[in-house]
Amino acid sequence: MSSIENLAYSIGLQAYIYGYPLLVVNRTRQLTAPIENGLVLNQFVYKEELANPAEKFIVSPNVDTLYMYAWLDVSGQPVILHVPNTHDRYYTVQLLDAWTNTFANIGRRKTGTAKGRFAIVGPYWKGTLPSEIIRITAPTNTVWALGRILVRGDEDISRVRELQKQFIFTTLSGNSPIVKEHKDNILSTTAIEDLSAIEFIEILNREIRKNPPPLEEQMLFQTFKYIRINPFESTTFQNINLDILKGVNRAIKDAANIIKSSNQFVKARNGWLYSNKIGVYGADFLVRAVVAYSGLGANVKEESIYQRSFIDDMGEELTGKQKYILHFEKDNLPEVDAFWSVTVYNVDFYLIKNILHRYAIGDRTKGLTYNENGSLDIYMQHEMPKGKESNWLPVPKGNFNLVMRYYQPNFRILNGSYQTPPVKKVRHICF
Repeated sequence: MSSIENLAYSIGLQAYIYGYPLLVVNRTRQLTAPIENGLVLNQFVYKEELANPAEKFIVSPNVDTLYMYAWLDVSGQPVILHVPNTHDRYYTVQLLDAWTNTFANIGRRKTGTAKGRFAIVGPYWKGTLPSEIIRITAPTNTVWALGRILVRGDEDISRVRELQKQFIFTTLSGNSPIVKEHKDNILSTTAIEDLSAIEFIEILNREIRKNPPPLEEQMLFQTFKYIRINPFESTTFQNINLDILKGVNRAIKDAANIIKSSNQFVKARNGWLYSNKIGVYGADFLVRAVVAYSGLGANVKEESIYQRSFIDDMGEELTGKQKYILHFEKDNLPEVDAFWSVTVYNVDFYLIKNILHRYAIGDRTKGLTYNENGSLDIYMQHEMPKGKESNWLPVPKGNFNLVMRYYQPNFRILNGSYQTPPVKKVRHICF
C-alpha cells in the first residue's frame, strides 16, 4: 500500500465517523418519510400501534409510547407545531437536528401539557412571531420531530390515537406547510457501509451543504479536503489518484466496524451500561456515531435515561439458555416522575417475537405482582415460569440485551446515586 492510500485511509476513518450520523439521518428520512411524487416533509406520520418485532422504524424502539414523527424542512418559513392539552399525560416531541443532536423537547417535562403553539424556525430566519407562539430555533435546516405519547395499557391505545391526531403542523398563516423532496435512489437502497468511496464523498458533501455543521467544526475540512470532502468548494474526481479512493474504500469498512464495536465512552454499574453524553454530543464524534448506530433518536438524560445490559451478574453474556431475575428491593424501586420499563432486544437491537406478545415490563404492566415485602421480581427466560406469568419477560433462545428506561428520572438517577440492580442468573432453582 502506498503512503497516499494510507493517508487517505487515516483521513477516511475520521471523516466516516464524523459524517456517519448525518448520513444515518438522511437514510432514515429516505426510508420513513411518506412518498407521494417525492418525500413528503412537514407532516406527521402517526404510528397507531405500539412497536413490535416487525417494526424496523428505529433501532431499540420503546413499547411504552405511541410514536409519531415528521421530517421538517425549515430552510424557508417557520413550521408551526400545534399541541393539544394532554391533561398531564406524558408526552414529548423531541427535536433533533440533522447531526442527531437533540436541541429541544416540547412536552410534559419542559413545556407542560397545556395546549400551545411552537414555531420551529431555521438557523437563518430573521422574521418575527406573534407573542403567543413560542420560538424554537433549529441549528440545521433539516429537523426530525420525534413524538412519544404514553400508553397506559392496551385499552388506552384508542384514546392515544385520538390525541395523536391533534398534533399538527401548519404555516404561520395556518395553511399546510407540506413540501416535497426528491428521493435519494442511492441512500434509499444502499447501507451506508456499502457505499463506494465516490458515493460516500458525494453524498456527504451534498448533505453538509444542506445542513452545515457549527463554525468551530468547519476547520475539519482543511484535512478532509485531501479526500475531496469539502462541501464549500466544487467537488471533482478528475485526475484523482486512485490510491485515495482505495484508502477511502478501506476506511468505510473499518470505520463501520469501529462504530459497531465501540463502547469506551460508556460507564458500567451492576452490568448496566450508560452514558451522560446521550442526546447532545458536542465534539464527541465517535459517541455521536455509536448512538446513531445503536440508539438513533435517544433523548437527553433529563427527559429519559437509557441503560443497556448485555451481561449477567457474573459478567457472562445474556442468553436464553439461562434463566434470570431482575430484583428490585422495596426501597430501590425505580424513582421517576413519569414511568419506567425494561425491554428485551435481539443482537440487532430489535424486538423479538414471543407467545405473550410482551416485549417489556414496567410500572404499567397489567397484573404485575409485587412480593409481600413490597419488592419486585422480573423473570427473564425463554420458557414460561410456572405460576409467574404476570412477571415473565420472555427472551429468545439465543443472545439478547436489555434496555432499562427511566422517563423523567428523579435527581438520584440523574446524579448517579441510584443503582439499577444487576441481572442475576438463577442457580439451582426450578420455576
